[in-house]
Amino acid sequence: MSKRSFDETRASEPSEADHNGLMPIHDLLSPDGHDHDPTPPAGQTKKPRNFIATVACETCRLKKTRCDESRPKCGLCKTLGLDCVYNERKSSKRDQSLTMIMSTLHRLETKLENIPSSILSDLQSLERQSRPSNERLDGAHSAPGHLEGDRPSAIVPASATPGFTPAARDGDDFDWEQNEAVPDSSGRISISFSQHGVILWPGARSILPEKLLSAYELLGRNYVIELESTRPPLPMFISSFPLHSGERWLELLPLSMIKGLADAFFAVFNPFTPIMDKAFFFSFTLGAAIESGFGYTMESCLVLNVLALGCLGVLAFQEGNYPLPGTHRHRFEPPEWMNVVYEEQPGLRFFNEARRRIGFLMCSNDIQSCQFFLLSSVYYSQIPRPMDAWAMIHRAATCCLSMLSNHDVDYDEWEGDMKSRVYWNCLMNETILVQELHLPPSGLSRLEEKVPIPKFIAFEPTGYTSTRYSATNVVEDSYFQYHFLAQVAHRIILTRIRNSLYFYSDSGTIPQPAVNAELHHQLEQWRTNLPLAIQFSDAQLQPCYSTPINDISSVQPSPSSAASPIQTPSRPSESNRPLSPAVAVTDAMLRGRYMIAKFHIGRPYLYKALRIPHLLTEEDFSQIKSGLQNAMDWPVTQGIFRKMKSCIPIRFAFCSQFFGQVLLFYCIAHSPSARVRETLPSGWERWNEEMMRFLEDCSHTSPAVAQDLELLRSLWPGHD
Repeated sequence: MSKRSFDETRASEPSEADHNGLMPIHDLLSPDGHDHDPTPPAGQTKKPRNFIATVACETCRLKKTRCDESRPKCGLCKTLGLDCVYNERKSSKRDQSLTMIMSTLHRLETKLENIPSSILSDLQSLERQSRPSNERLDGAHSAPGHLEGDRPSAIVPASATPGFTPAARDGDDFDWEQNEAVPDSSGRISISFSQHGVILWPGARSILPEKLLSAYELLGRNYVIELESTRPPLPMFISSFPLHSGERWLELLPLSMIKGLADAFFAVFNPFTPIMDKAFFFSFTLGAAIESGFGYTMESCLVLNVLALGCLGVLAFQEGNYPLPGTHRHRFEPPEWMNVVYEEQPGLRFFNEARRRIGFLMCSNDIQSCQFFLLSSVYYSQIPRPMDAWAMIHRAATCCLSMLSNHDVDYDEWEGDMKSRVYWNCLMNETILVQELHLPPSGLSRLEEKVPIPKFIAFEPTGYTSTRYSATNVVEDSYFQYHFLAQVAHRIILTRIRNSLYFYSDSGTIPQPAVNAELHHQLEQWRTNLPLAIQFSDAQLQPCYSTPINDISSVQPSPSSAASPIQTPSRPSESNRPLSPAVAVTDAMLRGRYMIAKFHIGRPYLYKALRIPHLLTEEDFSQIKSGLQNAMDWPVTQGIFRKMKSCIPIRFAFCSQFFGQVLLFYCIAHSPSARVRETLPSGWERWNEEMMRFLEDCSHTSPAVAQDLELLRSLWPGHD
């Protein structure tokens, strides 16, 4: 079969057809640094390439020439001796829509930093009691209110509480050997934030069966890392599609398949991990990869990773019975190319082709390289292969450090905003694995105050007006951007919980009630200040045990609902399934993160309940109940996710959480204290079974999860 060119295929789209001449990403993002000779060598033809000028001067606009954007005069005006006038880019409706995101997040950050004076007084009093006098004096001059190096913001401003320094170094993990043994100068012992660390809690070890503890000792404390690090690598065999197409099978792929898989990726994974810019991808990256015949270019690597994740996205549409993007159906109907997604590891043929090409490109540290490694980490996370995912995140972090540390970055332009997007994606995903598995951090957190949260600046090449993005697209994009920015803010709170609350002392005075109260206050402020479109009620935190399959047209927003760029789609009612797989994921993750934070606030009290139950106060029992209640029925395992398992995010992280929670529920249920046992919430046995089933589903793809499951089964002899 003959391959149609990318230009011919997209000729029916007038707004895009004139922009198929492609430039390398370096030229597009750094126009001053590259000046290519427009005259092609003899014997070669070269299509005119469109240059993207962020703000071209008026003279260059009138003459339709490339503006180098030099200030105060561009090169052309300087040569002609003309006045050089720049008109700043007008704010688009999309920019106005996202202004509300930034103002909301600004108000949220302000509220997180402000603490009521009554709580400040309690904190000061408690700190004076727990610190030696000389340490208090030193702390009065050294406690930072914001980042210094890699130290996170303290939970209160330094000017308000000069002696309060609860935060540990962000990214520095507690040492396994000292975690449960060596107190600091104030008599405090650090509590592991890792759920795998629950098995090391002294109070838990006094309750857990000897069979489980013996098996654990034989495995060793780092068994998760060892099992995942020594597992066989992914198969290197590449299965061409179709099988008889030979080594150059990628060049023969139907464009409908490529577009369908890419659309599935942008409809499922990119909304909650916004690594790629959809407009830039379809305008430039995809065309460059196809025109090169999927050669050894970074554009090819990016497209292949997108197609690999697109295979998982198509499976998610099938599992949830959602219509594929671009179709006008009410349910899933397999496309003619559906067989491409059926592999032992869906998408592996594309992922392996990307891995084969990256070897010659792996030393680059630009935006595209960072995006490639982040996409690879997402794919490994979905399989799941946590150590491979961490290796990719660490490589992406190196790209971020290179881009953001050695160059001036304008975060008010598209390029700088994209760097901000990849930075926060990288940091949040790295934190999850580093804190759970005690892996060495990359040092990326040191830039946390330097790199602003992304604004999602639209990609708008000069002279190019896209018809791909209607008002409805703006509304939908803003909806997911709200979610992402809210989860960035949530990560800051979760880090403060870890660094401020995870301590214990035999005196029973820690955790400190004032610190606990303030963390609850900050979390509620985060929830209260969420944009209206993504707010959720207490009723929406209740478990969903069934998934009614209704006609999707009954819950789709009407065309009029997208008339204003400021409007955002409202959350569907609990009686209907979410509008799409991406809505299901983002909605579940946001509600789940709230419950996760509530659980982690209560977790130090569970430690105290298992270790010194006789010193528990009424406030302690209240916190224990809250922690256990919020450890149940996490949305990412409820409702439609019982069927739509191909797009459950950070699956290994949830497996780790459930491993620790099963241990905690068992220990509380077998506590020698009757009052501690009474804190168990109704339905905890049912939730225990659900967590075990989730682990069983994932055990076939992860040796560490399989080992966790085997350990947990020893809690109930004969449990199958």
